[in-house]
Amino acid sequence: MADRHDVIVVGAGLGGVVCGALLAKSGLKVLVLDKNNRVGGKQMGISVRGFKGEMWPTYGIPVELGPFVDAFRQLGIESKLNIMLKTQALMYRRPGGEWVTMVNVAGKQEKDPTENMFNSWQLDAKEREVSLGVLAEMALLTPEQLYELDDVSVQQWLAQHENIPRPLRGFFAVHANLMSTGIYELVAMSELARIMVIFGSSTTGYPKGGYARLVEDIVGVLKANGGEVRTNARVERILVDDGSVTGVATKDRVYKAPIVVSNAGVHPTVLKLVGEEHFDKGYVNYVKDIVPSLGFASQRYIFSKPVMEHGVYIGTSEDSFLDSERLEKMAEGKFPEVLSFYGVVPSNFDPDMAPPGKQMLVLGTWCSPDPKAKEIKALQKKVDQQFEEMFPEAVPYIESREGYMGPAQVATLSRDPVLPGLGGEAVGLAVTVGYCGKNKPLAKSPISGLFYVGHDAGGRAFLGTHQAVSSGLMVAPLVQKYFIERKAVHRPQP
Repeated sequence: MADRHDVIVVGAGLGGVVCGALLAKSGLKVLVLDKNNRVGGKQMGISVRGFKGEMWPTYGIPVELGPFVDAFRQLGIESKLNIMLKTQALMYRRPGGEWVTMVNVAGKQEKDPTENMFNSWQLDAKEREVSLGVLAEMALLTPEQLYELDDVSVQQWLAQHENIPRPLRGFFAVHANLMSTGIYELVAMSELARIMVIFGSSTTGYPKGGYARLVEDIVGVLKANGGEVRTNARVERILVDDGSVTGVATKDRVYKAPIVVSNAGVHPTVLKLVGEEHFDKGYVNYVKDIVPSLGFASQRYIFSKPVMEHGVYIGTSEDSFLDSERLEKMAEGKFPEVLSFYGVVPSNFDPDMAPPGKQMLVLGTWCSPDPKAKEIKALQKKVDQQFEEMFPEAVPYIESREGYMGPAQVATLSRDPVLPGLGGEAVGLAVTVGYCGKNKPLAKSPISGLFYVGHDAGGRAFLGTHQAVSSGLMVAPLVQKYFIERKAVHRPQP
């Protein structure tokens, strides 16, 4: 059996549904297919015994600007982007073991946040002067300078500066993990600088109803404009004939379309869904060489009473970042003394995200993207131990520890593993030098009618989820233009 559409989107992650909704709103007949029983991809919502949230700690939608604001505005649902604000706890472990906490109030900061940061680092006057100079230099980078930094790693950029205090060096290295989801020897400085400036100058929060509600709102626009979403519909093949896509095949059905937009990831799309034989060998080698992001391992803590005060918890030290050497040691079960961690309490933003009088914290840390990584369980146990050391007052109220998620679960939900050691990337590809900014993989593939959407291609420098939405915004016009061009030259329908 065959269904005919103008565009088929493979994968209902945020990039896919944003792109699909915009195309449907422009008048195209759009079908979105997803292998899971729910839409959302990595931001698929969870609902467990009255608790709602995400499978991984997710936070940080700017209220004033950014891809989410742009997407909801273009889709005509800007009023639905209801972002809730709450305090953030930035926790720093000093050499010697003392943890100090800086609290960022909700909304615009009245005081210079660097003052608290420098105090927690115990910087002297000279070190503060150097640190301010480096941070100011980053904030004032021109577009032309950022363009050049597409080819410079965070590590290389830091090496150009003398006498950088160790805590500041660790700050940049950790944020290469945290914001760019990569190791700091490889993350492009342009990528990190763009992200840090955007999020440092905006008010960020968590969406009322969670990210699942945002996905539902976007899908609602798609359906209202004649688009269709089918779940439990795993695409097994993207069909190609004479260098052009003709549709896709699931287990029991063929869907025909002159355009396919893949939100399944560049690696799985080229190497599995289409097949290497349809591409030039040089392009296949290029795709295989694209560096993945780090993975992320997380777990949920269910509390019998609200014991976690803040909406977000971020913990670091000057020596808790991941580089290539530490990532290799982690594979042997040798973890850093302090793990950087990231956690979100959804109900502290929106009380409806938890049963009355209870609370859920989603907490985790960065790791290898290998779905078969054997160290993940031990790493999650280390997170548990660190949590108990840092929050002893909360431990008696833990009802359960559950929802242990890692690279294997990412691969199951989103990216099919097609290369050894890869598939469980927390955000996707294109986070490192050679694949960011001006070097980002093109959204239009060498095969006519085949496009990529999502974090891997087509977006601008933002945090993972935001970059996926950015890609949806930028790929939709490319697809629409291609569709119009195709009609203009009267190419036959497949």
